[in-house]
Amino acid sequence: MNRKDLYNGFNEVDDDILERSETASKSKKKPMWLKWGAIAACLCLVASIAIPVLHHKGGSGIQDPVHAIAALEYNGKFYETVDIPEVLEKYGLPSKITADMAGEHLEYLKSDGGAGYECTASQTDIELYQYAPSACDGVYVLRDGDAWYAALFCNFYQFDSNTSVELTELYRVYGIDSADDIQSITEMGNSNNREIGKPVTDRQEIAEFYDMTVALWSYGNDDFQKQMFGGYPDEETQMQAHTAFADDRRNLRIETTDGLRFFISFHPSFDWINGGGTMSYFKIDEQMHAWIDRNLN
Repeated sequence: MNRKDLYNGFNEVDDDILERSETASKSKKKPMWLKWGAIAACLCLVASIAIPVLHHKGGSGIQDPVHAIAALEYNGKFYETVDIPEVLEKYGLPSKITADMAGEHLEYLKSDGGAGYECTASQTDIELYQYAPSACDGVYVLRDGDAWYAALFCNFYQFDSNTSVELTELYRVYGIDSADDIQSITEMGNSNNREIGKPVTDRQEIAEFYDMTVALWSYGNDDFQKQMFGGYPDEETQMQAHTAFADDRRNLRIETTDGLRFFISFHPSFDWINGGGTMSYFKIDEQMHAWIDRNLN
């Protein structure tokens, strides 16, 4: 299996199936969360939003998908290194990363012993740069020898299973400091590959969306699980609730004025937003429901 095959395989998996697996697995306590948990969550997010786990070094076969993740932990965030044109374009980047896109040098990197990277104080032939067209934390440029990749933001580092991050922080990752930095908001189909309806471009509607979402209270996974699924008396009914929650999932693509794109999801029947890379959940209020009904239905 090559990188393209893996990407296409992820795209064949429905988001609701991935959501069921993700929410159900998170409802059970795990003793090893921290870095391993964050990488595993990154893999889950990658699958659910179809960022392939990508580049695999050292041969064409992939025996262990986790060890094939070209992940980088940098400044409290996890990134995936990607060079597949379809994925780059999905996130608002050119189909090929080239040297002229490399801005300021940030770090020298070395192999982490697998397919991923870690920072090093030594000078190496692997470097991390700002992405010159849009200098933010949402994407970096990574050079590994003669090869060039995009390092795409995946999720924030989670200190424990109840860490929560505000949507304000997710916006800042992509250089969004106000509604003026958002170009459009679009509902997407499974795997975020198909637009549903027209993009929202009205400045007043975008401003209202931004103001509402930055004011939403964030819930970590443990608190979310307790509120959403804690009232079910047995495992069978809880699993039914997980399935219903996953089936209610709808996806939003947010595009910045610099052209970068990222994704969050919402579950309108259950009044929740899943904040994507925040790995946090947000309770939808009546005003947010009205915005959804007005712009997305």
